[in-house]
Amino acid sequence: MATLGMRRKKKQVKETGSERKPERLGSLRWLKSLIVDPVNPDDVDGFDPRMVSAIRPFAETMARHYLRMEIKGWENIPDGPALMVGNHNAGITFLETFGLFSRWYDHRPDDILHWLVHDAMLAMPGLRTFLSRGGCVRASHKTADMALDLGRKVAVFPGGNLEAFRPYKDRYKIVFGGHKGFVRLAYRHGVPIVPIVIVGGHESFFVLHDGRRVAKMLGIKRFLRSDTCPIFVGLPWGIGVGPIFHLHLPTKSHIRILPPIQVKDFGNGEDGDEAAIDAIYEAVTSSMQAIMDEVAADRRFPVLG
Repeated sequence: MATLGMRRKKKQVKETGSERKPERLGSLRWLKSLIVDPVNPDDVDGFDPRMVSAIRPFAETMARHYLRMEIKGWENIPDGPALMVGNHNAGITFLETFGLFSRWYDHRPDDILHWLVHDAMLAMPGLRTFLSRGGCVRASHKTADMALDLGRKVAVFPGGNLEAFRPYKDRYKIVFGGHKGFVRLAYRHGVPIVPIVIVGGHESFFVLHDGRRVAKMLGIKRFLRSDTCPIFVGLPWGIGVGPIFHLHLPTKSHIRILPPIQVKDFGNGEDGDEAAIDAIYEAVTSSMQAIMDEVAADRRFPVLG
């Protein structure tokens, strides 16, 4: 009887092992495809839910323990397509977006969010595949149009490089630089704008000067699409020059999701209705600045929060 039991046990182990092997092979094939398969950053079809599942444990650990992230205002996110408009922090090393990415799928598991990303990030083959499968697309009206037409949400940071490298003294300022393309995008699709205020990451390095004049003299915008050539103090460089990565300090992060702004309340959005465009731009930026001032007032120390 003992021998028969052992044989049965071995058979069960063998069968279980044979069942797990295809699963492992499937995972290996997916990992291989993640690295080598081409993706099109101008197409929203690159999104892969498995990538979300794979990234989230790491992203949540970083958000919870490294950034001590607090997010409020989930109830303000409407159903259906919408434009999520945020301020850009921390230069290129914008870690707060990973925390928001993780928490998003906790609260909106079936609501795909596409992120409009700078060309430079999508120019790196490995990183391009990783980002594209996580929902990132090239920052353009074409990609945003495709995502909104599918009823999805799109995250955009209109301040771009200018805001990402704003001087340290302006870390609590919304700096969109007059970029109003996001308003026209929302008008075109008739979708609400949901402002998102992010505070904390801009304390992870010390920007001395944004270097806009230097960037213009060197023609950096032509090949890097950057309006700035910043000079900053940060790890690991000590003194860093240019729109380059830095080691993000463990800054306390606060994110506030504001009530949606309905663009249809400002007019019909016809071409040439610049008064309405300006009014919406002002409504978005002023509401974001008010909340940023409120959150900043409660922060006692840089980095620590």
